[in-house]
Formats: sequence, structure tokens, C-alpha cells
Amino acid sequence: MGGSNTITEVCDELGSAGASHVDTFKEWVTDFADSAGKNAKLKDTWSDANKMKADTGKCMDGWESKHDYSDADCRMTAFLWLDGLLHAQSAEDSYSGTYLMFDTQAIDNVDRYEIIRQNKDMFTTLYGEKSITDDKHPETTFSDNWKKYGFQIDSDRISLLSIAIYDPDSDAMFVGHTGVLIKYSDYYLFVEKKIAFEQPYQAIKVSSMDELLSILSLRPEYFGEEKEAGPFVYNNGEYIGTLELQG
Repeated sequence: MGGSNTITEVCDELGSAGASHVDTFKEWVTDFADSAGKNAKLKDTWSDANKMKADTGKCMDGWESKHDYSDADCRMTAFLWLDGLLHAQSAEDSYSGTYLMFDTQAIDNVDRYEIIRQNKDMFTTLYGEKSITDDKHPETTFSDNWKKYGFQIDSDRISLLSIAIYDPDSDAMFVGHTGVLIKYSDYYLFVEKKIAFEQPYQAIKVSSMDELLSILSLRPEYFGEEKEAGPFVYNNGEYIGTLELQG
């Protein structure tokens, strides 16, 4: 989303699907496009999802030239869209992990993330690292977490797609990437902020979940060493597949 045309189109789709705080998101993504995006010459058009690349170094330089704080990442953006739609029966009282330290630092200290700050315990419970519950079936860990805390999303059109990454050093799993999936009669629209703060916002149209998983499998940043478990993909906490590194 490199300019007003694609930003407006995607925001209209988010609004029609019932996403929350679309106006706030529009401000975020426009701010990114006007600073990081212009410096990296991001395009304001739809492109082949298999060939999209961005100069993250130029994105970072463009952002930092106008800001003294981090832009939202994928977890923060998805949580914003699901405010009021995502519910949990309970949440962890505090977060003492390290995987979300940059998220929580931004949430605690930047005024624009006040909406997320109000539900930070739910945020860290949803995304933070969890110990593997079954060594033979590590993919159940994230699903078990949804059940344990009673997560649910009150929508029949919009859902949370999450990629859980396994860390063998700590024998834990955390949400390394996420976004919202909007369902249409004949296609899906996956809207995301790329995995890191300095990477662009984007939307991907696909005809099937298999096509989406294939596109996500092209991103090497999700993968660890060969033969490590995962990365595992979930839709509203339900395990739907494992990514396989392409090429």
C-alpha cells in the first residue's frame, strides 16, 4: 500500500467487513507511505504477490527521518482491527517474556498505540511465547492457548490468520506474523503489516487458502534451521497447515 489509491481501496474493504478503527489505521498506513514508502518508492498499485519486494533499509531511513518511535508491526495492526471483535474469557496477569519486548515498549510509550495499551494483557496472552504442550505435536500449542483463555472473534467475515514460529532453544512458540483474513464468496483478502516495524503494509488477494499458504511460504524470515518444527499457520486459533520453504 504505497499511496492513496490502494490505501483507500483496502480501508474500504476493511470497513465493509466490520474491522475496527479503520480511520486510525488509515492514518498509520498513510503516514508510513508518506515517509518510509516515498523513500523506498513503494508502488500505489496491485502487483504480483510472488514478486513483491521492498527496500526495508530505505523504508527504515524514510520512517526515522520523520519519527522518533517505531511504526506498528503486524501484531499491533491486527489487534487494532479486531478491537471489540476479539474477546477472551481470561488473560495472563503480566508478561515477562522477551519475544514481544519491542511491541510492548512501543505500546507503553507511544500515544498513538493507546487503544492497544488498554488491552495489553490480552495482546501479550494472544501473541506471547508459550511452552510446547506436546513434543510430538507442537502445532497444538497455539490452538491450546486459544482454548485455555477462551479467545473468540465475533465475525463471520473477518478472522485472524497467525503464523506461529518455534524456538528450539527455549522449546517455546510465539506468533511471528499475523494479519486479518476477509472472506468473500469467491476469494480471500489477507491484509497485513509485514513481519517487522520497518516493512510495508500490504494486502493480498487469493482464490484459496492453499494459494495464500504458498505465497507465505516464499518468505524465508519465517523459517529456522532445516528440520525444525513449523512454522504453523492458524485461522482463529485453528491449525490449518505448516509452511514449507520454497526454492
